[in-house]
Amino acid sequence: MISPRSGAGNGRSASYGALGLCLFSLLAIAPAILNPFLPEFPAQDVLTALAYSIVLWSFWLAIWGNPLRGCIVATPLLLFTPIALYLALVFHAPLNPTAIAIMLESNREETVEFLRGMWVPVLLAYGFVLVGAAVSLCLMRRHPLFWTRRWRLCTLALVPLTFLALHLTYRPLELAGASLHNRDNPFRTTIWPVEVESVRPSAPFGVLLDLSDAIEGQSKMAQVASAAKNFRFGAKQTLEFPGRQVFILVIGESSRKDRWAINGYDRKTSPRLQREENLVTFSDVVTLVPATMAAVPVILTRNPPPKFRERSVVSAFKEAGFATYWLSNQSPLGYFDVSYAMYAAEADQTSYFNATGGWQHTQPDGVMLDPLRRILASSSEARQFIVIHTLGSHLEYRLRYPNAFDVFKPSLEQSDLTGSHDAVYRAKLNNAYDNSVLYSDFFLSEVLAAVKASGRPLATVLYLSDHGEDLYDDGCDLFAHGKLTVSGLRVPMFFWSSPAYERLFPDKIDMLKKHSTSPLTTQAVFPLLLDAAEIHFPGEDPTRSVMSPAFQQPAKRMVLSMTGMIDFDRAHTNAQCLLVE
Repeated sequence: MISPRSGAGNGRSASYGALGLCLFSLLAIAPAILNPFLPEFPAQDVLTALAYSIVLWSFWLAIWGNPLRGCIVATPLLLFTPIALYLALVFHAPLNPTAIAIMLESNREETVEFLRGMWVPVLLAYGFVLVGAAVSLCLMRRHPLFWTRRWRLCTLALVPLTFLALHLTYRPLELAGASLHNRDNPFRTTIWPVEVESVRPSAPFGVLLDLSDAIEGQSKMAQVASAAKNFRFGAKQTLEFPGRQVFILVIGESSRKDRWAINGYDRKTSPRLQREENLVTFSDVVTLVPATMAAVPVILTRNPPPKFRERSVVSAFKEAGFATYWLSNQSPLGYFDVSYAMYAAEADQTSYFNATGGWQHTQPDGVMLDPLRRILASSSEARQFIVIHTLGSHLEYRLRYPNAFDVFKPSLEQSDLTGSHDAVYRAKLNNAYDNSVLYSDFFLSEVLAAVKASGRPLATVLYLSDHGEDLYDDGCDLFAHGKLTVSGLRVPMFFWSSPAYERLFPDKIDMLKKHSTSPLTTQAVFPLLLDAAEIHFPGEDPTRSVMSPAFQQPAKRMVLSMTGMIDFDRAHTNAQCLLVE
């Protein structure tokens, strides 16, 4: 076992040294110790993470022989302990690459805003960790401990065997399945071998994987963005308007066109939007890709998927003199969907509200409403362009809305263990999905209310979803998204304009209404947004804007399949319910 230096002190000295070691060890693996006491965390996962933490920490100490040296080397990792505890207590999520990426990308103003009202607990948490680490290291330095040769060798031999046993019992999920999510993606971060991935939930060493993924993700985005670094549209706003302006793009997630009552659905999923005046709905819009990683760049740029040669509409508004903002409840980092983060970085101010690294344990999209109201209230900015990227109806559907919107029942709960092929499960799944659409309707109505209350007379809000969703439709055994299906490609799109805008641009609104039933793709968004704001640039194509008298609908709507591009309007479904030509 661990003992004091031979001839240096007595049992009391060993006790002080052991106390210091125990204190430091508790600080190092504190997140893994806390998680079993949080009911939101699955018992098997947290106990496995705790076991990995204890085993790896013991192995780490045994490597050094003198525990003090191992603790000193591991001390920088303690800086992440308060962050991990905060994520667990507030977001019910472990430390992850997304949280680290947000910290790396946040500017001083965002950090101050985030920490407002939290300075005392933050300072107390870091003070406790730093003082605790200093005390424990001093105790071990004054009362040194050393592994006895026999126990050190036993630990070094037994720990790998224990790790292997844990690994055979618990293997992280491997990414698999043929869908558009698995196409080549220049932003994709490394998939670690499952043996390495097993370490991620552990404390304190799991943070090394999270940190590596965060840095790699930022590096890949920087490499892709460098190709368009010097690109300029030469965009200018030709409109002379004395009042304040705001143009907003709301990007939905996994929302189907046919699940909105405003589009004819027999359930009241959009009661608020149906009461809105000056709202134009588009009845035949398809996304080019049923996966966020390429669908969002198509919305934001002139490029076909999945190329990244130019900057986005954010930069075009910025060149035209607009203050630009990006509010996101999505993750800025991930294996699948990080391409949009490159365009988010073009904005003057980018704010992420998803600290969990995915789609679990996230706050509903309403978390972005107060920041939106603060932006709109700015008196120093006459012209604003705002992108709001929501989680919308992404899995898990029940996590996308508060309890007050659990209207269609019975809906799916996290505790449901029914098989996906069970009819009861599918009914609950569809109810939960419809509830998420109902909440999106509320969210959009609150965005419109915020714009109306902002005192910005010239305003438009455009909403569309990046792609749709499969919900075991028509006997098809397809669920979620990433597959080329009609349900995955048809998306809702709505355009709202202020009374002042309609008075100033009646011809634009007339053209918009005229083409509201035209066959469109999400490539219509880029020219529509710029035309709506009277922003023009050399080489623009007026035939692409549905607000222009010169508009020409696309001759073909080519969508991206696993094997290439196919014509959506000429395609038919095969036995697997997938679109083929």
